[in-house]
Amino acid sequence: MRITYILAGVGLLVLAVMFLARSGVADTPEELERWGTWAAIVVALLEGANLLWERIPRRADAPAIDEDRIGRALTDLATQIEAEWAAEAARQEVTRPAPLLVRWSSTGRPAADRRYVLDDPLGGDWQHFPLSGKTTGEPNNEIVEAFRNLPHRQLMVLGRPGAGKTVFAMLLTLGLIGRRTAGEPVPVLLSIHLWDGAERLDDFVARRLAEDHCDVLAVHGDPPALARRLVKEKRILPILDGFDELPADSVAQAMTRLDQFAVTGWPLVVTCRSHEYDMAVERSRVLSRAAVVELASVDVEDAITYLSSPAPDPRWEPVFAHLRAHRDGPLAEAFSTPLMVALARSTYQAASTTDPVDLLEAAQTADGQRSVEARLVAAFVPAVYASPPRRRTSDQPQAADVDYQPEKAQRWLMFLARHMSEHGVQDVGWWELNPLIRTGFVTIAGALVALLTALLFTPVFGLATGLVMAALAGALTALVAFSTGGPPQSLHAEEPTPRSALARERARAISRGVWGGALIGVAIGLLLANVLGLRIWYAGLFVAVFGVVYALATALDHPWGSFLVARAWLGVTGRLPFRLPRFLDDAHQRGVLRQSGARHQFRHLMLQEYLAGGASPLSAAPPAATTSEQAAEERRPTPQQWWIRLCAVVVGLAFLTLSLLSIAPRAPIYRSGDQPTDITQVSCSSGAGNAHCSEYVVAYQWQVGPGGRVSTAFTFPTRQRVIQFRGVDGEFTLPPSSECANAVFEWQLTVDGRLWRSGGLFAAGSRLDAAQAAPPQAKTVAVSVRRTDTAPCTATLRWDRPSALYRGVIAGFGPWG
Repeated sequence: MRITYILAGVGLLVLAVMFLARSGVADTPEELERWGTWAAIVVALLEGANLLWERIPRRADAPAIDEDRIGRALTDLATQIEAEWAAEAARQEVTRPAPLLVRWSSTGRPAADRRYVLDDPLGGDWQHFPLSGKTTGEPNNEIVEAFRNLPHRQLMVLGRPGAGKTVFAMLLTLGLIGRRTAGEPVPVLLSIHLWDGAERLDDFVARRLAEDHCDVLAVHGDPPALARRLVKEKRILPILDGFDELPADSVAQAMTRLDQFAVTGWPLVVTCRSHEYDMAVERSRVLSRAAVVELASVDVEDAITYLSSPAPDPRWEPVFAHLRAHRDGPLAEAFSTPLMVALARSTYQAASTTDPVDLLEAAQTADGQRSVEARLVAAFVPAVYASPPRRRTSDQPQAADVDYQPEKAQRWLMFLARHMSEHGVQDVGWWELNPLIRTGFVTIAGALVALLTALLFTPVFGLATGLVMAALAGALTALVAFSTGGPPQSLHAEEPTPRSALARERARAISRGVWGGALIGVAIGLLLANVLGLRIWYAGLFVAVFGVVYALATALDHPWGSFLVARAWLGVTGRLPFRLPRFLDDAHQRGVLRQSGARHQFRHLMLQEYLAGGASPLSAAPPAATTSEQAAEERRPTPQQWWIRLCAVVVGLAFLTLSLLSIAPRAPIYRSGDQPTDITQVSCSSGAGNAHCSEYVVAYQWQVGPGGRVSTAFTFPTRQRVIQFRGVDGEFTLPPSSECANAVFEWQLTVDGRLWRSGGLFAAGSRLDAAQAAPPQAKTVAVSVRRTDTAPCTATLRWDRPSALYRGVIAGFGPWG
């Protein structure tokens, strides 16, 4: 247990002992009360500092890492990467039973001269000495052979949308790991769209390596430190997929960073769309030592072979006949990309009730190719969910498979795709769904705070004041939550899968809530109980409520806690399922989604755009990304936010002022017996052109004749039910202007029938300071006065500044008070 928790526990123990001692029947010294208050303050400050300390990012010093440890780390890393991408290839049916045959060769697009790429002194045009090959599933496939023969092992892979660039990178990764020898770098396939072009590429690779494979690296050392060393020593081969998905305004800078990274001798593979590559080269440069290859269109016979595996399906025969007869027709053009061929096989699998002959009808429309592609994309999700879920692989959680209704699954995926497209991202983590419930989150927070304030403080300050305080507290909470953006959404995902990230963050949130939030809540509850002087049963309620509320608030002020609220809200409204992690896992198993570290992304951008309701499922253009300047501008507070923060401060000050005024001493209220004359005073204040006046009692006055007696009973404000009674304050005086100023009185104060104070009154006043303990609770106080002098005049007795004293409310605040 950390030292802050030990200190907090000791402080709470000391405070609890003080509070229990003070709550006894016998009164205790004032020092106990004052130091008890400051003990609560210190505990609250300790816990607040502890929570802030947890939010400060810290980097642990990495232990010494020897060569043997690095070797074991590389072996374990290669094993994990191979297992993950082999499972992903199986889910996407890339390798079942064999990959779709796609040919590739050197491109006529801008590329570095052969003399720099192949160390060939003759140089020459790539068209005369092309690199070429085709995708196969064996570990010694042509992709691996061609890459290994490059002196600098740097490769740029181009292709049109859906041409199979990601599959090419996946097969290259598996092939290189399968044939890896001692001393060779481990290939790591990364999505490059998360890279900020202003960041050094080696820093990006090290950061992603530490995040995506933290569990493996942690066995051999500090993951960030170990990842930086592996990258620095060129033991990692980055395979960067999706260069075209970077923001358009950062492509030129990113290309320059790539070249600066590559010319120092780093091995490198990058995939990019052909058109975006041409634009990037025009604005920047080609990679100085990288070979550039381009993926060709899928041949008709290769598409037929892939669609006929693992066993021929008679329903496809009319389609195959049409393809062979019209090799340049719309249907053949649609099947010229691996994406569409793969979607076709997944959509019209054996268990599907749809018939691939429908594609012939779409091919005969005016816009045949686009109609076929649109139909394939539109039919993919319903067809996948119409079939039973696939069997989970050994690396997946052992949860029961669920048959989701196709229409519900499509609606949920459409909502998820719209959310991603609106935010200009192509992957999403479970913790990034929280902004979807910002309004609901703010409303719920404000309502709960208002309700708790009303329940806790109305018995203390009265109904009207308690309700006003509740309204102000709720409005303040809502304004602050709204101006700060609602629930948290940032998470440094250091887990390889969404499930593991969710499990770790759940443990962190619960730990913070129990050890951090509960302790500070108990401390604040004891502090308020001590300051207000609450009776022990009501103080216990205060402590329990504040402990639970702060524990929940601390947990909710965490990505996992706010995710629970988001999941419940989105589930109630039908936008996403209640068991969202299970649904995302199932979509991953069905091949609709794929995992990128702890995030999910759609199988292809086309599918995301179609589900998001784009104008065309073939637009295939990445969402417009925000530039660095625009992002900085968006983070800058707007005038509206400044007004909201100003209002929050004003409401907070008003709340504090009202609280201080509410705990001011109040005069006891006449109940029975000889009714005194009220001496009142009117206080007026003006604001907004209107004057507001209030009247309050400054003295009670009796007329007492020779030998006369007075007996008057007073009751107290409603707060005496929950606040400990300490006594009454004020002074018995004889007004100097009285004709009987030399009268002599004996007086007694009785609390609930028990004598509490007594004394005599002469020309000098008689203070009513509490000289002995009063009962913790008092319903009435009786003033009994007997005149003992023999003067024939009628004397005037006054009780100046009458007020009820409650423990803690007007006691000295602090050790010196």
